[in-house]
Formats: sequence, structure tokens, C-alpha cells
Amino acid sequence: MNRVLEKIARIFDVVASFAIAGVVIWLGYKHYYENLDSVLLILCLIGGGIVSSAVCRLFHELGHIVIGLLCGFRFNSMRIGFVQIYKDEGKLRIAAKRLPESLAGATEMLPKNAENLHAKYLAVVCGGLAFSLLFLASAELVLDFYKSIPFAVYALVCTSLPYAFHLFFYNVLPFNDDNLDTDGAMLRGLIKKEPSYLTAVNILAIEAYLYQGLTPSEIDKDLYFGAPQLPEDDFNFILLTNYRLSYYIDAGDRENAAKACQRLESLLGYVPQYYKNDITADILYCKCCRRDTEGARALYPQLKLYLKGEGTLSAHRISAAYELYVNGDKSAALRELNAAEQKAENYYIKGLGKYERKLLGSIRDDIKTDFYYEPSRQ
Repeated sequence: MNRVLEKIARIFDVVASFAIAGVVIWLGYKHYYENLDSVLLILCLIGGGIVSSAVCRLFHELGHIVIGLLCGFRFNSMRIGFVQIYKDEGKLRIAAKRLPESLAGATEMLPKNAENLHAKYLAVVCGGLAFSLLFLASAELVLDFYKSIPFAVYALVCTSLPYAFHLFFYNVLPFNDDNLDTDGAMLRGLIKKEPSYLTAVNILAIEAYLYQGLTPSEIDKDLYFGAPQLPEDDFNFILLTNYRLSYYIDAGDRENAAKACQRLESLLGYVPQYYKNDITADILYCKCCRRDTEGARALYPQLKLYLKGEGTLSAHRISAAYELYVNGDKSAALRELNAAEQKAENYYIKGLGKYERKLLGSIRDDIKTDFYYEPSRQ
């Protein structure tokens, strides 16, 4: 999108959202002030706006989820503000997570198979926009009857209009913030079959084969290396580089794994905050396995709370590698390894489960032997 037009659109978005908010507050005050104290009325409108805006955001994410499920995707995670609902060990869990300021919500849906992924991905992206438009139209319809509805309905429905407008307008246009595209940008990229989104479809295909039970190196090599050339700051290129690292690790190709790790580390400045911990953790694991203790120790402080707090299969595996190969602490490594193996036993993504068990087996072999390490300086 042209930068001038984008700036104009962003200004219009802010001005229009505030104007709608002003209209909603004015109509509410004008119609209900006789029955409520002015201060209480304003507080109820503001409180209702906060609640209804959260519901509006939830409805948008549900659009991606519902359409995704209909298209053969599976739910992986959803974030609304600081609340995360995610799938772990086949069960739904809820946790409080901090989100980057530029991201109010996000949904991750992963495919069960690789058939017609381009069309299915297009439908999933449209799902959020369709549900947002439906919510916006419904709230507007309720506002049309504001003179005949109870105040509670007005405060909990009509006050969502400013955010509902912003959410739809912002997402329908091809914006990019923190290297993450809006639904409109993804929709445009998929329709025009831009190289970045052809790569995104390849990544979805890799994830589908992982779900079906293939490990990274068992998946068609063309999906990793047959993608079109992309600029290094393109997020889909970064994700693909991360998957290439897993491919090399699984294949036992240490030389190329080291190169992929170094390449990925050079791209960290472009990684959106939303994904930075996950990708940095993979780099940390690679450094641990290469016995790059100096590099691993430099990365670990920024990941310590993340690894301890996540409690996921990969987090335990990376922590086990750090304790063994960097700290030389077999007892601590064994505790992390046992926790990881427990999660890997019936991991819901079969291919990743096999891949993780393979890596965990290598760490356990080193624990069983009289492992000795000499810190390297790389």
C-alpha cells in the first residue's frame, strides 16, 4: 500500500473511531441521563465499551477458528489481550501472557492435511473479516433502535461500535505492524500469489505433514528449498529458515544446521516480538548442541523466564540441553529431560513428537555416558 495512502487511512481510522465514540456517548447521555447520575452513566458507558470491545475482538478471532475448523484446520492457540487459550498435550489451557503493544489478538490454526491449502488459507483469513463485519453491522443495527432498548443493552452492545469499526477497517486494509500483516494484507498476498504467501502456503504444508506423523527431514525437501526468493526481513522467510534448521537437525546435518542457526540469529532484528522467544529458543538449543557455551550463556538470560514459564515440550528439551551442554549439570538436565519425555509420550502433533523424542534420546544418551565437555569459544 502506498505510504501516503496508508498514512491517510490510519489518520481516518483514528478520527472516525473517536467520532463514533463521541456519537455513542452523546446519544447515550442524551437518552438515559434522566434515569442515571451523569458520572455513573459515563462510567457505565466506558466500562461497557471495554467489555464489548473485548467481545468484539473475541468474535473476530472466532471467525478464523470457525472457518478454519470447517476447512480442516485444527485449533492451536488464541490470544485476546493478555489472555491466551492454547492446546497443550491435547488439552485446552488458559494462561496470562504479555502481548506486544501492536498486537491486541492473534489466532493460530494449523492444517491437518496439505490438500488445497491455498484456498483453505484464504478462507481462514476471510473468516475473521467476515465475523468482524457481522459484529459491526449487528452493533449498528442495535444503535438504530437506541430509543427503545434498555440501558444495559446500550452500554454492552452499542459501545462496541468504535472498536468494531476500527477492527474491521484496520484489518481489511493491507497494513503491516511489527512485521506482522493484517488480514487485508494476507488476503491481498494470497489472491495475487505473492512470493511471500506462496512461501506461507509451503510452511502450512510442512505443518500439515508434521501433524500426519512425518518428522522434519521426512517431508518433501522442495517445501523447504523450492520456495521463491524473499527479502531477509520478510517474516515468512524467517519462519522458513527456522523450519530449515529443524530439517537439518533432524537429518543429522550438523554443518548446515550451524549455518542455518547463524543465519537465523542474524535475522532476529526482524522477528516480530510475538514470535521472538520461540525462534531465539531454537537458536539457543543449536548453540548448546554445538557446545558454543559463550554464545548460549549470552542468549540464556533473555529466555530464562520464558523457558521456565512455558513448560512446553520444546522448552523442557532446550532447558535440558542448556543444563547438560553448557552448565554440565546432569541432575538438572535429567529433571528437564524427564518432564520433556512425559510430554512427548503422547504428543498431539505426531511428527513433532517423533522429532522431539529423537532429540531427547540423544540428550539422554549423553547423560548416561560419562559426558565431559570443554567450553568452546565460537
